[in-house]
Amino acid sequence: MGESFDNTDKAADFFTTYDALMNARDEPDTVKRLQTAAQNLGFDKVLFAVIPQPKVSTSNIYLRSNYPDQWREHYDRNNLSATDPTVAYCFKSSAPFVWMPHSFKTPEQQALYEEAAAFGLKVGVTLPIHGVAGEIGMLTCVRDENPGPAFLKDLNENLGGLSLLRDVAFDSLQQYMHAAVAPADVPSLTARELDCLQWMSAGKTAWEIGRILNISEAGVNFHISNLRTKFGVSRRNDVVVKAIRFGLITLPG
Repeated sequence: MGESFDNTDKAADFFTTYDALMNARDEPDTVKRLQTAAQNLGFDKVLFAVIPQPKVSTSNIYLRSNYPDQWREHYDRNNLSATDPTVAYCFKSSAPFVWMPHSFKTPEQQALYEEAAAFGLKVGVTLPIHGVAGEIGMLTCVRDENPGPAFLKDLNENLGGLSLLRDVAFDSLQQYMHAAVAPADVPSLTARELDCLQWMSAGKTAWEIGRILNISEAGVNFHISNLRTKFGVSRRNDVVVKAIRFGLITLPG
């Protein structure tokens, strides 16, 4: 009877926590409630990161965390995402990635783990995110505790709650991920520029686009030059990347 009561009581706590998260006032309040929910499950540090649209550079990631600022600066400055096994893992897997010393295989990954541990990021779990619109990301919850059986036992008891938290956090923050690019930031394009943009995304050359649109190659290059100016980039490929980010074009799956 006691165990049944405890399970019912825990389920009620889950409902209260996640209902509060879904009904947060705004983005800062949502992030704060996410961190509180993770703390209630035994994790004092949280990182929520999502690439809002498929086939877009990781530089356009939506990221919120309460990791130590010095660690985040060190991580970004040294491009440690290229070494971090949790990043590559989330692109190919859906099961949780448990943070333990043996989870970091290569010498570079082991060095990354040692550096993170020095900032109090010693044990935890990364839960991959795969959204229905192609979003890819993670919810990572960690704490400053030496790895061992006690942590694994506690994680086993709370993994269901953490998985639910991952899903509710994604639903709660989704509107802010996709609003990261404000409509006011999207440049106004002419119909011909949109035509060129669509064919650029399909990999067509200026000569091929000219044949398709029945205009000269010089005319196509003129429109592409205008697109570069409007998007504030110097390379043709960056025009396409920004257009995808703004939602002006979509690439086939």
